[in-house]
Amino acid sequence: MLHSVLVDGVEAFVQLEDKWNDLARSVVTCHYTQTFEWAKLGWETRDASAGDRLICATVWLGARLVAVWPFQRNRLGPATRLEPLGCGIHEEYGDPLMAPDMNADEICRELLALLRPMADIIEVPFVEQYGAARQVLERTGVFNIPNPLDSYMIERRGVENFDDLLQAYSSKFRTNLKQGRKRLLKLGELRFELPEDYASSVETIDWVIEEKRRWLRRMGKSCPWLGKGEARAFFLAASMKRGELGRVGLFRLTLNGKPIAAFLTMIDRTRVELLATSFDPDYARYSPGMLIIEDAVRWCFEHGLDFDMRILRMDYKERWSNAQTVRIQYRAPLTVKGALVLLPDYLSYSLFRTLRAIFNAEQRASIRRMMKWRPWASGRSQSADPQIEPSV
Repeated sequence: MLHSVLVDGVEAFVQLEDKWNDLARSVVTCHYTQTFEWAKLGWETRDASAGDRLICATVWLGARLVAVWPFQRNRLGPATRLEPLGCGIHEEYGDPLMAPDMNADEICRELLALLRPMADIIEVPFVEQYGAARQVLERTGVFNIPNPLDSYMIERRGVENFDDLLQAYSSKFRTNLKQGRKRLLKLGELRFELPEDYASSVETIDWVIEEKRRWLRRMGKSCPWLGKGEARAFFLAASMKRGELGRVGLFRLTLNGKPIAAFLTMIDRTRVELLATSFDPDYARYSPGMLIIEDAVRWCFEHGLDFDMRILRMDYKERWSNAQTVRIQYRAPLTVKGALVLLPDYLSYSLFRTLRAIFNAEQRASIRRMMKWRPWASGRSQSADPQIEPSV
C-alpha cells in the first residue's frame, strides 16, 4: 500500500541515498538534476541563511521508494518559501522523480499534500506542459503565477547518425558552419574538448561565468545568480563527480589553447542538457557558438545521447532544434501570508495577460478586415459572389 512520508532535515535526507539511487536507476529518463547527488550538492553549496531547512516529500510502496521531490525552505521577505534544491541558477526542470509503474497523478497529489503545510509559498521551475506535476500545481493556492517557455531539443529519434542530421539543414546553414570553421583554422589550432582534470574544469567554469558577466554588462542587463557564488561553488564541487546516474559536462572550443566558446551542461543516460553558454565576442564573426553546438551534437550521437538546449527562445536554438516542447514555471501561495507576498506579482501577471489578450484580439480583427478588403478597378462593380473569410 502507498504511504507518504515527509523527510525533514539533513540526517533523514542522507538516509534516502540508497533507495533514491535505486529509484533513479529504474527510471531510464531520469535527469541528473533529479538524483540524490544533485540535491546533496545543491544543499551543500547553497548561499546558506539562518533557518534554512532541507525537506523531501516521498511516497513509498512498502519498503520501496517510488517518488521523491526535494526542496529547500528559505525566506522570501516575511514569508517562508519552498524551492527545489539545485545549482543556484534556478533553471533546472522541476518535475518530481517517480517510478514509471505508478499513477503519476495520484503520486503528485500525495507529494504536494505533504509540502503544503511546510511553507507560505512554493516555487517550481519548468515542469512538463502535459505532466502530472503541472496538473497539480495549477490547482494549488488561491492563484498561481505560471511562466511558460519554449524548450528546444535535438533528438536522435529517426536519425541514423550525425551526418544524416546535418543533411536535414539547409545548404546555406551547412556552408556557414564550414566557412566559420575553415576561417578559424587559419588562425591556429582549433580543438573541441570535454575537460576531465580539475584545473581545466575550474578554468572552464570561471571562463563561462566571467564571459556571461561581461555580456550582461555590454547589454545593460542583470542576472541574480551571477551575482552570487553558489553556482560556481556547485559546479566546482560537481566537476569531478563521475556517478553512474549522471555528471556535469564542461564542453569547450579552444583556439590555440584559449577558450572561445564553452558550455556548462548536465549529462545523464539519455541526454546532454545545456545549462549555461558563453562565447568570446572577439570571435563572433566566426560563429563559435554554432560551431561548438555542431561538435557537441556530434559527440552526443557518438555516445547515443540527445541534446537538450532547454528553455528560452533563441535564434540558434530555433535553427538547430528538430523537436520542441513547453516547460512551465509555477509560483503559488500556500497560505494567506504567501498570497499577500505574491499578490503584486500576480497583479502584474494578470495585467500583462489581459493586455496581451486585447492586443491579440485587435490583431486578429485587423487581419480579418485586411482579408475582406479588395481593391476594385474604377468603373467596375464588385462581384456579388461572397468572399470566403479565412480562419485565423
